[in-house]
Amino acid sequence: MRRMRVVLADDHALFRESLADLLNARPATTVVGHAADGVQAVRYAAAEHPDLLLLDLQMPLTHGAGTVREILDAAPRTSILCLSAHAQPYLVEEILAAGACGFLHKSIDREALLMAIGRALTEPPDRTVLVPAETEHRLPTDAPLSRREHQVLVGVASAMSNRQIARRLDITEGTVKRHLHSVFRKLGAVSRLDAVNKATRASLLPSPAAPPPRGSPRRRSFPATRARPLRHSSGS
Repeated sequence: MRRMRVVLADDHALFRESLADLLNARPATTVVGHAADGVQAVRYAAAEHPDLLLLDLQMPLTHGAGTVREILDAAPRTSILCLSAHAQPYLVEEILAAGACGFLHKSIDREALLMAIGRALTEPPDRTVLVPAETEHRLPTDAPLSRREHQVLVGVASAMSNRQIARRLDITEGTVKRHLHSVFRKLGAVSRLDAVNKATRASLLPSPAAPPPRGSPRRRSFPATRARPLRHSSGS
């Protein structure tokens, strides 16, 4: 039986390596590449044309639905399962509309992940959405942000000015201000910082990474290298 070829895209090396061990131990799958950001994920898709690509949506140089479309342009027959710590309805809809065959919240267990992978490797692939109900956060007003409002808020959280946000989203500064006014109203915020803090508490934005302890050695980063399949026992 032909082993299904998988590329793993996640910026946490330990997660990638653990998942690779899990998949390489199975007789039906083998990991052929590791990517640490969105650009590397697209490059591996173009080079390997894998059967499946597991894509973390919170990696550097990853732009959600845009990255999904880039991967499919490079490898049209590759099935994509997206992983995320956030599960806003608009995000799930965008990812699936871009062509992914599944959206998985990172709180799922190993059995659920393997089930989703199995469904993604069928012909044609079955769509899988695994989003725990308790992760579907609502704003205090029960009025979720629109897609564009969320994009503007992400820019604010990145310390971008209104002009920079406008250039990134190809809209006018006046439109940015109108979206910000709507965000403030929905969140009950009184400033940009207040809006970011409230959105983070509502899990609409990822929590900022904690800085490393003072005096701790800095980790060196290296380009991702192609993973070599591990030997496995056919009796497992």
